[in-house]
Amino acid sequence: MMLKISLSLLVSFLFLTDLFAQDRRSTEQATESDSLIAIAMAEHAALMYPKLRQFTITHEENAFGQITSAMHGNRIFEGKFRTSRTHINMNVPIMQRANDHLIGSLGVIHQFYDLHDVKSYDAAHVVYDQRTYIPMMSAALTYMHKDSLFGRPVNYMAHLSGIFDPSMSKAQLTFTGMANFVLRQTANSRLTAGAVLVLDPASPVPFFLMLNYFRRFENLNMDLMIDLPYRLALRKAVKDRTSFTFFNELQGSNSFFKFSDQQTILTNDYTFSNLEIKSGLMAEYRLTKKAVVSLSTGVNYAVNSRIREGSAKPNDYFIKNKHQAVPFVQVGISLLPFWKGVAL
Repeated sequence: MMLKISLSLLVSFLFLTDLFAQDRRSTEQATESDSLIAIAMAEHAALMYPKLRQFTITHEENAFGQITSAMHGNRIFEGKFRTSRTHINMNVPIMQRANDHLIGSLGVIHQFYDLHDVKSYDAAHVVYDQRTYIPMMSAALTYMHKDSLFGRPVNYMAHLSGIFDPSMSKAQLTFTGMANFVLRQTANSRLTAGAVLVLDPASPVPFFLMLNYFRRFENLNMDLMIDLPYRLALRKAVKDRTSFTFFNELQGSNSFFKFSDQQTILTNDYTFSNLEIKSGLMAEYRLTKKAVVSLSTGVNYAVNSRIREGSAKPNDYFIKNKHQAVPFVQVGISLLPFWKGVAL
């Protein structure tokens, strides 16, 4: 997540809304050919934006890298640190009309943090080698409406999301509203700009702007996707089933975190926040008509890593970590859209 929301998921849903809104006829009036075209468009969108796929399992492994941590500005420890994560996510179309969509999302995240070769520098807060397992659950509802304003197409979105621990005793909720204007659209390109409102006391900013540009190069069979401020990707399709995507993406995560019981002073429950830049190459192969397998590799750099109490604001952290950039590899399997939801 970025800013405790999945901004990339909103951008992906926005792209899907634009695709389906090209056919403004109701389901009752649509022909079988229209339905097949809509399915093909949804599959094409999901190939370019993996977060649109209806079911996804990915596992990510990061190499060990140097970590240096400071508490209230004073160095507390250094050592070797690595993460591994398994994501399971499902997007469920609940409702679909010509200009309205409602989509639910459910997810599970299994996270492992390894800390080794620790050197502590604060006798009052001794940190030891440890391996921490943090399971998390997520849920979200996204409503999208396509309209016009001042003669320009505009998309409105409302996104309610939450993360929970397995016992459901802890939760963090976020509401996000977005308005996105289509500035220019042709058969092979689209330029949009919008504003995002985040209602979350832990968000560093309550409001920011975004810019999205998509370009299809027919003669090269390539797609360019620029989604500022979080993503730049260039996808090249090879034959019918294989594609390669060069990407540079900003990703974030929040986890409910607890130090090892050995740290007798640091035993409260905290929130561990990470903001990472991933750069690399993803190869995908369409195993069947609806199933896609993927392999990604590259470099992962944590630009912001902090530990804070509960729902404290981002600037109220008490531990700040500095991470070395490390190589990563990720494997996954996903299903392209196979259900359009209920047309109401």
